[in-house]
Amino acid sequence: MTSQTRVSGPLADPNDFAGLSGVYHLAAAGETPLLAEQRSVFERFMADKSQGMGGRERIYERIENARHTVAGLLRVTPAEVGFPLSVAHGMNLLAGSFRNKRGNVVAPQWEYPSITYPWITGTDLELRLVPTANYAMDADRFADSVDSDTRAILVSLVSYYTGERIDLNVYREIADRHGAMLVIDMSHAFGAANFDASLVDFAFGCGYKWALGTHGAGIGFCNAARQPQWMPSDSGWMSAEWIDADVRNATVVPFRDGRRFELGNPATLSVEILATGVSYLTRLGTTAIEAHLLSMTDALREGLVALGLSVLTPREKESRLGIVSFTIADEACWRKELETRRVLGWVGDKRVRLSPHVYNSLDEIAAVREAIADIVAAWPTAA
Repeated sequence: MTSQTRVSGPLADPNDFAGLSGVYHLAAAGETPLLAEQRSVFERFMADKSQGMGGRERIYERIENARHTVAGLLRVTPAEVGFPLSVAHGMNLLAGSFRNKRGNVVAPQWEYPSITYPWITGTDLELRLVPTANYAMDADRFADSVDSDTRAILVSLVSYYTGERIDLNVYREIADRHGAMLVIDMSHAFGAANFDASLVDFAFGCGYKWALGTHGAGIGFCNAARQPQWMPSDSGWMSAEWIDADVRNATVVPFRDGRRFELGNPATLSVEILATGVSYLTRLGTTAIEAHLLSMTDALREGLVALGLSVLTPREKESRLGIVSFTIADEACWRKELETRRVLGWVGDKRVRLSPHVYNSLDEIAAVREAIADIVAAWPTAA
């Protein structure tokens, strides 16, 4: 995308968000600010929480509305969507259904622990980690690690570390070649990009990043067409039909919809906040959001490369979205110097991760580039 076609201003009104005044907020991949309108969600929840059964019924009516809202953004059916407490919670439910089974699962060597740890501690499956140079995905090397005993390919749609975006069609083809599931972490894509959820068996995402929600509300998707019989081995009172106390016995009748991911009460307040954020993004339109993010990251990546920094994020637009990362030597120095210059990024894993969202503009990107240039000039060894 050339500079002539870039959208210069923010896609959304920064005044719609809390806490943006006086800072350059490029930390969407870690935490996004909440919407000002979400204050009313707290107040409504407080009122209903104190109103007994009637209040609770109103809360759960909104949870079902939230299920429809999230499903709409994913372009799937509401029955395929549930609200685990986190990505790790949802992934543990999936991995737990493979206890005492043989085989392997395949993931990138640097994949986020929420994706891989549940398969290490919760199953007897072999976890095959695929290393490649510069943390870049290599579909051919990935395919070489998959065989007829592979139960699942585990991968992020957009890498938390480098910001690289994979082609789902490529990994679907690898999975189909060996009869494996394709399981994705969509935490850095949900709310930020168009993608075809029908290509995956399962998808999990967190609500507190691009989706403008907060902690406690994860998103779980089970593809009904690809996994019509899947059930977790875990169960709770919310994930099965209610049986009155006077006739209760050893029978459990699990729900076969998104409530499979909700063993007990979902985090209702967090789900309501998430739904408000998703509704806001839906009004903006995912196509417009994706174009905006690519415009911001185009300019950001170009500026960082020009400064001589070791950028991890691919140049090609089809291979990235809303994250630009570069390696560093001194994490403490970079965090201090960025925050001194009012730049909110994310520092860790020996890299700086910058991630704009709908409230950022190209003027802000230019200002951040100048701030980073100052840091490089003042602390060359830190880079």
